[in-house]
Amino acid sequence: MSIFASMGAAVGLLIGLIICVILFRYANTDKKIKTEYDERQQIVRYRAYRLAFYTIMVFEALVCIAGIGGFELPMVSYVQHFTGVMIGATVLGVYCIWHDVYWGLNNNKTRYMLIFVFTAILNCIPIIGAAKSGNLITDGKLGMAALNIMVIAMLIVVAVTLLIKQIADKGGKGEEE
Repeated sequence: MSIFASMGAAVGLLIGLIICVILFRYANTDKKIKTEYDERQQIVRYRAYRLAFYTIMVFEALVCIAGIGGFELPMVSYVQHFTGVMIGATVLGVYCIWHDVYWGLNNNKTRYMLIFVFTAILNCIPIIGAAKSGNLITDGKLGMAALNIMVIAMLIVVAVTLLIKQIADKGGKGEEE
C-alpha cells in the first residue's frame, strides 16, 4: 500500500468520525453527542469494554503466534488487525445487549436502527464494486473490501442479538404473568 492510500484511509476515517458526530446528535433525543447511561448501565458497560479489550488482546496474540509459526492468514495485515477490532466491537455490542445496556437513556431507537440500515447499505457499495471488478480477493488474500464485509457481519450479529433478546424478554414477561 502506498503513502497515498494510507493518507486516503486517514482522511476517510476523519470524515467518518465527523459523520458519526453528526449522526449521534441526530440519534440522541437530547441532541447531545454522548449517550447518557444510569449507574447500573455504566457498570455493565465497564465490564463489556474490559471483555472486548481482552478479546482483542487474545485475537492479536493468536495472530502473532500464527505469524511466528509461519502460518499466514488469507488476508492482508491491516485486515487481520481490523478483524480483531471488529470482533472486540461485536463482543461489546452483544454483551451490552444481553445485559440490557445497549440503549442509553437519551437514545432514539428508531433513529439508531435507521443509522444501522444506512451503514449497512454504505458498506455494501465497496463490496459490490470489488466483486464486480474481481478485486475482492487479490493474490489469494482478502483486501480492502473485507473491512466492509466485517462491518456488515458485525451489524448482522448485533441485529440478530437484538431480535433474540427481544424475543427472550417477551417470553420471560409472558411466564411472569
